[in-house]
Amino acid sequence: MLAVAGHAKAYKSSPLPGQPKKQSLARLKIPRDEYTPGPKGLLYYDIETGGGGSPKKGQRVVVHYSLKWKGITIITSRQGAGVTGGNPYGFDVGEQPGDPGAAFIKGLDLAVEGMQVGGVRRVIVPPELAYGKRQVGEIEPNSEVMLDIELLSIKTSDVLGLNRSVRL
Repeated sequence: MLAVAGHAKAYKSSPLPGQPKKQSLARLKIPRDEYTPGPKGLLYYDIETGGGGSPKKGQRVVVHYSLKWKGITIITSRQGAGVTGGNPYGFDVGEQPGDPGAAFIKGLDLAVEGMQVGGVRRVIVPPELAYGKRQVGEIEPNSEVMLDIELLSIKTSDVLGLNRSVRL
């Protein structure tokens, strides 16, 4: 289980006139030494800790995420966010990438460990938990990537005790 870093920073634009403007998540610079070591070489920084429950293996989570390589956003669930807010991404915690319902990289699966619903986390993912030796689009083999993750919800189902039956 990951421990909460303990120092959250505001990152969203200020909703009320007269309040100080807050830094956007995309422009937020976090020194590497402020990240907390996580499982299997992940480094994470909790920007917002959230207040809801934490996901457990087998539960389906719904997140917004952005994957960055060399500071460039390569893929995001907020594409075309506009009024609708983009398309959240759901996956089953603890499944292996490539299996039905699994996260597209293991680093994303491990990164939600210890998060709470409503939390926002930045994660540095080592190559072996990202794409490894494969070149994927512009991402070179053996590349470290960065994820910004917002845990939106945890879906559960008591039907036959199966969480997998719940889909977005």
